[in-house]
Amino acid sequence: MTKNNIGYITIVVLLVVTSVLSLKLFAEQRRDHDLVDIRKFPLTIGDWKGRDLPVTEREYEILETRNLISRAYTNPDGENIYLFIIYSETNRSVFHPPEVCLIGSGVTISDKKTDTVDLRKKSIIANKLYTEKNGRKDVALYCYKTGNFYTNSYYVQQALFAFNQLFGKNRGGATIRVTTQMGPDEAASLDKLKVFMKEAISIMENAKLKEEDKNV
Repeated sequence: MTKNNIGYITIVVLLVVTSVLSLKLFAEQRRDHDLVDIRKFPLTIGDWKGRDLPVTEREYEILETRNLISRAYTNPDGENIYLFIIYSETNRSVFHPPEVCLIGSGVTISDKKTDTVDLRKKSIIANKLYTEKNGRKDVALYCYKTGNFYTNSYYVQQALFAFNQLFGKNRGGATIRVTTQMGPDEAASLDKLKVFMKEAISIMENAKLKEEDKNV
């Protein structure tokens, strides 16, 4: 057998093994269920009281999961913050850049930047979107999560999620977005969003730890 034949056979074997692993991961991705049910996320965060917003069957179909929340939280002053979280431990295809969905719903994105959100023990970089629809101007902050790592990059999240799956590490992932109407003081509007996002992420982390404790 020549060296060329050996090399060819080696490549074929590697391709077959890779294909089998890919099929196994795909099957597990569709078969496994999330341990964390994000729909149990509390309806009260500090002074903010939440209510679920309708999600159509078509939207569930597009997102490929029902493990999500879309809510409006209202404080005693009548101000609203809209929270969207989609979560999965096995299927990275449920995550999409929010811009795609927003533009599809008729929202105009007037600007996109990044901003820093201070959590309890670290700071993260979030995307900051300025949007308009029917004369209303909103500002949104969003980020992606894989395990305990947060990023403003969709591609980084996807790569880390796939890496963890490949090595059998069930880290879980999420997209977290908070939105509010832009007030006359932009800094004040952003401060409210940052505080709310900090609290939402803290709740997610604590809930995840509780789930892990149950399965020890």
